[in-house]
Amino acid sequence: MLSVAPKDRDYLRFYFPCNEKQLVYRHCRVVFGVSSSPYLLNASIMHLLENCSPEYKEVAQKLKSSFYVDNCVAGVFSVDEIEIFIEKAKLIMSKGCFNLRTFESNVASRSVDKHSGETFILGIIWDLDNDVLKCCTNFESLTCETKITND
Repeated sequence: MLSVAPKDRDYLRFYFPCNEKQLVYRHCRVVFGVSSSPYLLNASIMHLLENCSPEYKEVAQKLKSSFYVDNCVAGVFSVDEIEIFIEKAKLIMSKGCFNLRTFESNVASRSVDKHSGETFILGIIWDLDNDVLKCCTNFESLTCETKITND
């Protein structure tokens, strides 16, 4: 769990009705599931990665530029690097109580859960067998409301 600094807890107040009066509580942990969640998640991850131990700085740096909300998209050059990256990434993120659990690659490896077929990556189809990204669009559903050519 990620704690909220005591000086910031007043910004995370919520009211709890109890009998005839309303009790005021303050969150002491980072709240996920509210409109500010993507920001809080990103700030928490970046703080964790910026403060990791020096032996993991290279993987932390790659992770910093690879997260999009709760997805991480990163690449390495060999199967050996996949194993090392996954092991270190899991260790780094576990320090912040984040559980990295599913890994997909176009190369089979003992740490990779899926290495063939198709998967979605940030809303785009990734064909793992051919290492091709696909974007499927239903052109029939697209309409043009205004005339776009001159007569």
